[in-house]
Amino acid sequence: HHRRPPADAGVSAMQPFTVLTAVAAPLPIAKIDTGMILPGRYMRRHRRPGHDYGEAFLYDLRFDEKGQPRPDFPTNQPAYKDAKILVTDQDFGCGSSREGAAFAVMDFGLKALIGPSFAEIFQGNCIQNGIPAITLPEAGIQDLWRQLHTAPGAKITIDLPNQVVIAPDGVRHT
Repeated sequence: HHRRPPADAGVSAMQPFTVLTAVAAPLPIAKIDTGMILPGRYMRRHRRPGHDYGEAFLYDLRFDEKGQPRPDFPTNQPAYKDAKILVTDQDFGCGSSREGAAFAVMDFGLKALIGPSFAEIFQGNCIQNGIPAITLPEAGIQDLWRQLHTAPGAKITIDLPNQVVIAPDGVRHT
């Protein structure tokens, strides 16, 4: 018999969850492809502990050509810096099927994605790596963005067993 470690023992980056309540960041940009999620110049790096793809995640959106953080980009804003959930726009993860894109999401510290649609291969790679990529109707996504913009740092709950996303205002999206 193997004893299970306590729930809080050594949470790894790939630790799956059943219920997550965390800060969510809005990212209302459609058609962010895998080349934007993980720029090709980072793919030559071998991904290993301490040398991951976290810094590469959405690099060209998060930073300007001089490498300075873009202050208007959500994850660069203090209220969203600890976000574990990203509320994306349609077709997130489209383009080539680079598995590294899912690793970049994970290495950046995100635990879940919520959006109106995801590229099928990207969504599969995320789920395979313990990151739910949850689809909600466009109206639900718009409502989440509105709440996250109105109250930066607000939390969303993802309840996988009950198949529900609970917005900051308590509205339940199935």
